[in-house]
Amino acid sequence: MMTYFRSPSPRRRAFSAVALLIAAAIGSSCSPARPTATFATLVDQYLDDFARRHPSIAAGNGLHGHDDALDEFSAAAIAREIDELKATRESLTALDSAGMTAEERVDRRILLGVIDGWLLEQETLANWRRNPMLYASALTDGVHNLMTMENAPAPVRMRRVMSKLSGVPALLQAARTNIVNPPRLFAERGLGMMKNASSMLGADLDLAFAGERGTPLMDSLRTSADAARREIDAYTTWFEQTVLPTASGDWRVGADAVARRYRSEELIDVPLAELAALGERELRNYQQQFREAAERLAPGKDPVETWLTVRRTHPKRGEVVAATQAIVDSLTQFVREKDLGVVPDGERVVVAPAQPFALGFASMHASPPLEDPPVKSFFYITDADSTQPADAQEAWLERYNYASLAVTSAHEAMPGHWLHAVHMRETRGKLRRIWIGLNPFPQPSSGQDGWAHYAEQLIIEEGYKGGDPRYALAQLSDALTRVCRLLSGIRLHSGEWTLERAQQCFERDAYVAAPAAKREAERGTYDPTYGGYFLGKRGMLTLRRDLQAKESAAFSLKAFHERVMKNGIAPIWAHRQLLLPGDTSRVIQ
Repeated sequence: MMTYFRSPSPRRRAFSAVALLIAAAIGSSCSPARPTATFATLVDQYLDDFARRHPSIAAGNGLHGHDDALDEFSAAAIAREIDELKATRESLTALDSAGMTAEERVDRRILLGVIDGWLLEQETLANWRRNPMLYASALTDGVHNLMTMENAPAPVRMRRVMSKLSGVPALLQAARTNIVNPPRLFAERGLGMMKNASSMLGADLDLAFAGERGTPLMDSLRTSADAARREIDAYTTWFEQTVLPTASGDWRVGADAVARRYRSEELIDVPLAELAALGERELRNYQQQFREAAERLAPGKDPVETWLTVRRTHPKRGEVVAATQAIVDSLTQFVREKDLGVVPDGERVVVAPAQPFALGFASMHASPPLEDPPVKSFFYITDADSTQPADAQEAWLERYNYASLAVTSAHEAMPGHWLHAVHMRETRGKLRRIWIGLNPFPQPSSGQDGWAHYAEQLIIEEGYKGGDPRYALAQLSDALTRVCRLLSGIRLHSGEWTLERAQQCFERDAYVAAPAAKREAERGTYDPTYGGYFLGKRGMLTLRRDLQAKESAAFSLKAFHERVMKNGIAPIWAHRQLLLPGDTSRVIQ
């Protein structure tokens, strides 16, 4: 998972006022002219409004003007946001296309889609009325960003934390007022996340600013955090006693809403039935490839048993970080040797143990492309917990088997998210340098996570580790999981599948262990378009095929990768328009 060294967890972007010219990388068909003032002004206005309305998400994008505030969730604030979004949409629609560059026209379509997604979220789906996770995320993401992103001296960030925490009572009051009969799964997760927020403001906050321990400022921060914790603890007690026992709302949003999200966030206008049919077809194809790879590795053996044997070959506890660094370095060398992309001199993916207050399996915290100057980037890895029983440690370490570790590193670091983020420093303008959403908010991912998923397949296609089938098995296992995400997101919300049936897809068809399969299925309830990984990779492969057919002998895989990465975070439709201007063929085939 990618974390544009935003705050907490996985992924986010940033930007500055720098707009570097890369006309050669974009292609001669797109004008190298500088953006018109009118469109650029509207983009800046939208981003300023976005940062004011959602400061916790904005901070991960490098927009730090509102780091000292929390999101407003009052009904009045949501109504103002809806009005502002509609006004911005009208202004964008009214722009004269004749006065815009080719890239601006593409960017306008992206921004209109993002606005449509936010309107769907805030006005129609109204998750702010039914999903307690949103309130916990607004708090934890914003504070965590200030704890981890060293874009300002520690004392400055500590004061911003204190200011942000002063908004906790209003945030919790909005949650008490707004949340009415949430789905039980949302209620349980939201409660757990809010309890984690209280814990984060305890020892984790002290660890994050350990260098300031014993100072008057640290004493003030501790006083502020303790007051916020009391508010949070009172809220969680109330929630657990009053809301949770009767929580029975329906998490389904319906097929129409899922289709609208794909149309707005991903600019994918393909009927859901056709997307599901594509998913079913690719599920069978990947399963056949999985069986063939297993047969090459262990002829005559059961494919799933062969895969389980591969999973048991992993670094020992205490050696996972070093093993990951070695793999990332080998991938970097592989990308250079195969000429798959430009790896900048003087920069290296740094693998580090996850911070004690930021535990997770593996996440790339890359400096947002518009963070000026760039902050340090780290690929964080969490080793097995020595306090856990031996069988629990083994189960955790299986996820770090050498083959899966290579595929994960390709996705997160090289040539996936990290390399993409580095090249996005040269993306023109601001819009495609940022990530403008947070689950379950609009989250354009077909060009972002689609690229990283494509990177996984790319290294296998190009013969990483000499074509060792163990690595193909790991890549195909992940590919099968992403197809089940597509199918689950569609069929859960259309009412075709129960949660149990979705779990079966991951467990039976993608060979995911039961606990992880359950988590994957549950994610589909609040992230219905998490099929963007699969659709993005599919679209990337189709784009590569079509561009190669057009350019024939002049086609260069390296140049294709460079152009895609420098075109930034964008729905796969936008990548096609930037590389194949005027293209009208289907984005997903």
